Amino acid sequence: MPSKSSGPGPQDEADRGGGTMTPQTPLAVLLSPRLAVVEAAREVGARSLVLAPDLTDPDIREAAAAADEAMTVDWRDHPRLMMAIGHLANLSVRVSVFGFAEPSALIAARANEALRFPGNPHAAVAYLTDKAALRGKVNQLTGAPVRFEHCDRAAHLAAVAERVGFPCVAKPRTGFGGQDVHLLRAAADAALLAADLPPEPALIVEEFLEGPEYSVEAHSQDGKHRILVITRKHTSGTPGCPETGYDLPADLDDDTTDRIHQLVHATLNTAGQRSGPSQTEVILTEEGPRLIESHAHPGEDRVSELLLSTGTDIPALTIATVLGLPAPAPAPADRYVGMRFLRFPPGLLEGVDGFAEARGLPGVTRLEIDVPLGSHVPETTSRVAGHGFVTAVADTSQELEAVLRKAMDTVRPVVVAASSKEEEHTAA
Repeated sequence: MPSKSSGPGPQDEADRGGGTMTPQTPLAVLLSPRLAVVEAAREVGARSLVLAPDLTDPDIREAAAAADEAMTVDWRDHPRLMMAIGHLANLSVRVSVFGFAEPSALIAARANEALRFPGNPHAAVAYLTDKAALRGKVNQLTGAPVRFEHCDRAAHLAAVAERVGFPCVAKPRTGFGGQDVHLLRAAADAALLAADLPPEPALIVEEFLEGPEYSVEAHSQDGKHRILVITRKHTSGTPGCPETGYDLPADLDDDTTDRIHQLVHATLNTAGQRSGPSQTEVILTEEGPRLIESHAHPGEDRVSELLLSTGTDIPALTIATVLGLPAPAPAPADRYVGMRFLRFPPGLLEGVDGFAEARGLPGVTRLEIDVPLGSHVPETTSRVAGHGFVTAVADTSQELEAVLRKAMDTVRPVVVAASSKEEEHTAA
């Protein structure tokens, strides 16, 4: 498929979406979106232009096909992006660039500022991207400080960790998705990590926060922030490890909820967040809620899907408010929804017993296995949270936990150790 660096126009059928753009309709320029984002744009009355480095990529193909227009553009290259969409500034309708992930949110904000399109300030997105800058400012403006230091040289890591105090956490200043997060329990851990780092790693080292973890989804408009939901994140308890599940809304008392809201509002105000979605992660310590980090984009895709099941569509809300279209009202969560990731032992997956029985349990809304039969079960990582998942709905948090637990206990994977399977093939 040929790359297109000019604006939207006649395309061959492989590149086209659902039609041609009209000059009367607001335009949402979407950077490598999911299909649900394209559908959200259509739902609120916006035209959609999908930009992606490769429109044939399996993760993009459906979204590109559903869009009004699609262009092959490496939007990570700012000059190339400006060449591709710069002429859109001459349209007589409202246009904005949207990115609903960490890299695309920052690039979308930069493009909007360059072309004077509406959207979140680039400085606000950059502030939320820089964990150390945000941490320092939030520490000054709230009563919830967290010990931390910068570490820009691997040789200094052990000394920095000693000053912060063990246990502590070392992670990239601008990382995302739980990647390269390390728990340092003693000086020996710091020394081992330092040996594997580049000479100038640009890290933040901060105290280890202990307690249940929560994710706060919010939407901002004209600098005012609305908390959409607080999600309880179930984890293994070790930084950098994948989550094991989510419950929303979190079952919290009013005082704790208010304190979390105050911390999130202070964090977003500090960064200068003006519009669009955000996800703020907090730990509820014995001293109260403490900030982990915040982002100018929605949280993990699964959390957005759960929130959508309660009637709140974050991409639709964002696109509508930025483009001046009627916004869908966020629906109050009157039921509890949750998800648990299924984890299988290593080996070759030959079958899954109890699948139909678990899927038919009252309250279970979805059950999927992500590992094809006959293939190897991958190790769980920050990118592979599990080998499948189950979602459910209930009237109370206790009922939700019971339904999810029963479903997980009912699913029984049939896994054969790879060595045993190889011996069978050898014998045959």
